Amino acid sequence: MKHKIILFLAAICLLFGCTKNETKKPVTMVFLPNESSDAMKDARQAFMEIISEAVGRPVEIKTTTDYNIALEAIISGNADMAYIGAEGYINAHKRNPAIVPVVTNSGPSGTLEDALYYSFIAVRTEDAAQYKDGAGYDLNRLKGKSVSFVSTSSTSGFVIPATLLVKKFGLNNTDELIQENSVFSKVLFAGSHQGSQVNLFRKDADAAAFAIPQTIGVYDLIKGEAYQTGAAYKVVEGAIEPFDKFPGSEITIIQSIPVLNAPIVMNTKTLSPEEQEKIQEALTSEKTANNPGIFKIKDSDKKGMYPKYTEKTKLVKTTDDWYDKIRNLTK
Repeated sequence: MKHKIILFLAAICLLFGCTKNETKKPVTMVFLPNESSDAMKDARQAFMEIISEAVGRPVEIKTTTDYNIALEAIISGNADMAYIGAEGYINAHKRNPAIVPVVTNSGPSGTLEDALYYSFIAVRTEDAAQYKDGAGYDLNRLKGKSVSFVSTSSTSGFVIPATLLVKKFGLNNTDELIQENSVFSKVLFAGSHQGSQVNLFRKDADAAAFAIPQTIGVYDLIKGEAYQTGAAYKVVEGAIEPFDKFPGSEITIIQSIPVLNAPIVMNTKTLSPEEQEKIQEALTSEKTANNPGIFKIKDSDKKGMYPKYTEKTKLVKTTDDWYDKIRNLTK
């Protein structure tokens, strides 16, 4: 009788499937340091739920404290998906062609046409007058100063601002720019956008390159137009770590540079074609466009990862060649 019961249960399992979702191999998604902070936990949870529902597998989220750790995870196959910057993607694709972009966040138009954010070169507001030149700022006055970048693989924290400075200073390449005592008295690589800002607050650097998320209340705009050259920001009271240690600290943007939005990428060798299609469809859906964990929706208590500029704003499909503008900067 006991054997009959066991055989009956086994037959039921074969017929209907008794494997729990948790026993299936999870899809792993890795995030850069900026998006690994506690302030982005709603976004990470939302991505986990959307992807899991799309492929019928659990999703494991990996957070990082360093750009290169995130990149190595997706390149090596230890992660199936990643949120990385444009330059990080280009490097990853070069080393592993199976890494391809899936989506990025649109601008107000709901298309790739205005899918941009901003890279900053900033100084402490108390020092900003040193760099003032008429109505603008003279980047040549950075020569001989100490400068902080994020990582050589960071688009907005190095590649874009460094390329601009190379052209401004008449140099041959970024290697020449970051050679200590060649242009700057000291060059720091913080490993994260937060770290580059901290280097500025602590006066470890006279100037810093970084980008700030447009959905997290770290700063109050106290002067100028948001995200543009000349804008001044002050760290708010009760800001998230590590900014909570620097309330009231002020920075001035002496150069703002538009940058192509970062992609969510996937490894096409570790995800099946069917899964790839399902994930892209789920991420570009209207449901995702109105998910308060993904986009900062007005009156929601969740902190979305992306700004919701208009009702048209959503995640849109992107391709490798869309990032040629960034790729060509480093040729």
